[in-house]
Parts: sequence; C-alpha cells; structure tokens
Amino acid sequence: MPYVSQTRHIDRVRNVIEGRMSSPGADASRLASSYRRSLEQYHLDPGATMGPRILTVPELRDVQQREETVLRASGQCLSRLHETVREADYCVMLTDAAGVTIDYRVDRDRRHEFKRAGLYPGSCWSEREEGTCGVASVLLDAEAITVHKTDHFRAAFTTLTCSASPIFGVQGELIGVLDASAVRSPEERESQRLVNHIVRQSALLIEDGFFLNATTHCWVLLAHRSRHYVEAQPEILIAFDARGYAIAANRRAKECVPGLDQLPRHVSELFDIRAERLLDARPGRDLISFRLIGSGSPLHARVRQPVMRVSRSPAPTPREAIKPATQPELSEGETLERARIVAAMTDAKWRPVIAAQALGISRATLYRRMAKFGIVAPHRR
Repeated sequence: MPYVSQTRHIDRVRNVIEGRMSSPGADASRLASSYRRSLEQYHLDPGATMGPRILTVPELRDVQQREETVLRASGQCLSRLHETVREADYCVMLTDAAGVTIDYRVDRDRRHEFKRAGLYPGSCWSEREEGTCGVASVLLDAEAITVHKTDHFRAAFTTLTCSASPIFGVQGELIGVLDASAVRSPEERESQRLVNHIVRQSALLIEDGFFLNATTHCWVLLAHRSRHYVEAQPEILIAFDARGYAIAANRRAKECVPGLDQLPRHVSELFDIRAERLLDARPGRDLISFRLIGSGSPLHARVRQPVMRVSRSPAPTPREAIKPATQPELSEGETLERARIVAAMTDAKWRPVIAAQALGISRATLYRRMAKFGIVAPHRR
C-alpha cells in the first residue's frame, strides 16, 4: 500500500517539478529533474501502486553469470554491510549497471515483507521503468543519494527509504550500485545520514576488491598516508607494469595522487622513487616510504607482485591493463634469451631471486624480460 494517498503524492510530484516545495532538501534539483523525465519522457504514473518488474529465474541467472566478477568482489562486503544495518531493519541490494538486482541480503524472517515491497533479486530499478528511486538516481548521476519515502516518484515505493552509492570499475566506469533499503524508517530525512555514509564506504571497499581481482597480472602498490594503516586498510591502489608505468588506479588514489587522471604515467613522474625499487620489493616484507612529486606528501606502501601474465604493450591503457596480451613472434636472439631465462627459472624452481642471481641481473630486470617474452610460471597459467 502507498504511504500517502495517490492524489496527495501526485500533487507533491508536481510541486517539486514546479519548484513550489517549501523545504526542498539538498537533492531537490536531482529529484525534480528525475520527476520531470519520469513524467514527460517515460510517461510513468506517479500514482501507480504496482511493484517493480522482476526478472524470471533464467533471465536473472544470465545476468548474474555476466556479472560474476562483480559478485565475487562484493559478496563478503554485502554480508558485512547487512550485519551493520540489519538491526535497523534494512536489507542490502547490489545491482548491475542497468539497475537489475543481482545479489541481496535480508533477514530470513523478513524476506516476504521486503519481497512485497519489490526488494528482491531480479527486481529492475531503472528510471525508465520505475521513475525516481535510489538506484536509478545513482545510475544517472553516478553520485550517492538517499531517496527517502515520498521522494520516490511512484506511490508504490513511498514507504521505502533507500541509500544508494555507485561502484566504479578499474577504468572509472560505473559497474553497479550498492543500496540499503528499509520498509519502515523514521520520518526525518536526517535519520538516514549515517546509513548513507556506511553505504558509501562499503561501495569503496567493493571497488577495491574488484580492482585487486582485475589487476592480478600487474604489480600493485597498496599504500596509505599513514604507515600504521598500510597492512590493515590501504586506501591507495595503483597498478603498474614491468616497465614502471602506472596503468590503473582506484578512486581514492586518483583523489590523493596528482597525475593519475592521465594514464599511463611512469612512477618516477608521480613519486620520488625509482621504478626498480618497487619492482624489487619483497611481497609482505618490505614497507616502502616515499613522497609525492610536487607536494612532497609522504606515502607508505607494500607491493603485490603479479600472479598472471603481464601485458607487453609499451604504453598500455587501463582497458588493456585488464586483458592478457597476445605474444608476438620473437627473433632468433630473443628466442635464445627467452630459453635461457626459462631454464634459469626452472632450475631455481621458479623463485625469481635465485634465478636473477644465476643470470647475473636484478629482479626488476628479470621481471621486465619475463613480461617482454611472455614467460609465465606453470602454476600461474
């Protein structure tokens, strides 16, 4: 049942569109634009009391298979978020970039009530179909929002309060929306401020998990501005290749490190440290401290080595950074050098430190040549 009468809700929608609300709120312009599109472009009825469209089981399965990498990166974070907000009677949903709910968390004994409200796997929350709602607003503006009760365009959803935040991929593209929704909540909009903050922080954690999964073939700098948080909660993630070029970075890295808005960028242009120092860092052991070029602000980091093939492209873009490279034909001299490296690595049981010593080169040089020749350890293929 709608929270307010259909007639009153239709009048409220018109008042917002025409700017006649006495207390419009911080997101009034976003809501007004969405209301106008819902009414004039999509010809939706604000008085409608039907729930959202729900995909069939086979349709949902197909979408979930396409979004497997997002689901894998988000599952644990969804559970933690739900544990945080469940006492306040919220469910948690994850949608894809089209607004389809591909995963959710809800208390088992409340599942039926949330399903009646449309909060269920396979529910579709695009603006074209459902008008103004939390997920639709994020899909359009790529900014977090709380759509509280009568903020929703359709009367069917005016019992709900939805706090939603965007989830971005490695290249900064929108890959999904995280949403926490309640069927019943306090009337005051300010009551949702904390939930909105928690959802935004959880979305960042999902992004970082997705980033780390997508860049397993790269070296990744896991950094923080405080050395005490490097281990537990690195905020800055930067992927770079065997030539020392940063090729991808997470959202917080782009906010903190000037120059990451234009990639690829050699690490020597970003930090006062040689690329070889990063390539030679021992995983889980070396804590590296350096400063940003220009500001001199300190950063502290550890380096994760690649676990898959590294791209051979001389100037890779972030899109190329998440795809395996096709190895070109090698010259006779390169073939001999490749065979020598493979033999040394085999003798060393694929331990780079020992192989580099046997070859008389540094680990950084060994890594670059392995990347050049497409050499991958048998257990990582």
